[in-house]
Amino acid sequence: MRISTPCLAWKTCLFVFLSVPAFADGTGNIFVSNESDNTVSVINGETFEVIKTVHTGERPRDMRWHQGNTQLLIATSGSDRIEVLDVKTLEIVNFIEAGEDPEIFNIDPTGKILVAANEDDNEVTVTDLNTGKRIRTIEDVGIEPEGITFRNDGKIVFVTSEVTNTVIIVDPWSGKILDEVLVGNRPRRGIVTPDDKEYWVTNELGGTVSILDAQTFEVLDEIIFEKRGMREGDINPVDFAMTDDGKTAYITLGRARHVAIVNVESREVTDYVLAGDRVWGAALTADEAFLVVTNGASDDITIIDTDKKVAVNSVAVGRTPHTVRIDD
Repeated sequence: MRISTPCLAWKTCLFVFLSVPAFADGTGNIFVSNESDNTVSVINGETFEVIKTVHTGERPRDMRWHQGNTQLLIATSGSDRIEVLDVKTLEIVNFIEAGEDPEIFNIDPTGKILVAANEDDNEVTVTDLNTGKRIRTIEDVGIEPEGITFRNDGKIVFVTSEVTNTVIIVDPWSGKILDEVLVGNRPRRGIVTPDDKEYWVTNELGGTVSILDAQTFEVLDEIIFEKRGMREGDINPVDFAMTDDGKTAYITLGRARHVAIVNVESREVTDYVLAGDRVWGAALTADEAFLVVTNGASDDITIIDTDKKVAVNSVAVGRTPHTVRIDD
């Protein structure tokens, strides 16, 4: 398929002709939660046209696949629930209890439990996905908990606390707090390397990424981002995507309007790619040929060719796009 991309997210007009395959083994659709519009934009992964706008509860933010990608779970923070979107019909069909103001959540590798950060209440809620009911509430997870990341073995969860600048390690099955580790300023999201050896966490206001040993929880290193033309105060790392082989990480840098590409083994930044205004959420296509990022202040998504390391398209969505997921 050949596409023309006349204007990219940063409003500079370019004309690029590229051979871009459809994203799909699934529907091929791209799903984007729009926090200020109370909607999810559904975008055709081949034509890049918005094919449906799904109305949700208030403040849709994080989204996760469930039931073999037949359902997309959407945290509607202002409505205090996780809504269930049927991927085939594109209709909201149910909701799940997950405490007040769920923002970021995750599902264990077996698909049995959902763990959500309840920012306003300074707690974490664990929900049984078979019944849709709350199992337990975990306190002592810092102030304004946000990021929820399962280790790949499913035994523990890393919880970021934005105000205390810590990562709290939790056993979600028992509710026990195992450890608390000081990281950078305002930690947001985390990711665990495929080999389960390292946990990476973005420090939004610190402008860095902290790297922890995922087994001992020791702080191993810190990544700093520097590029001519990027102001230090605008470098706000938020979200990750990582290749399946664990060799390359993509990190969104917020108001710096760039995505950093990092060699995971050396922990060195190898390149930066210009995206939109306040680049936020990130997701790779299944073949890892493209990275899709949300731009929270320019109300669009940017599609990046990971081989050429350049943005090749942008699509207007709703107001304040937060999270992106790809059904491929």
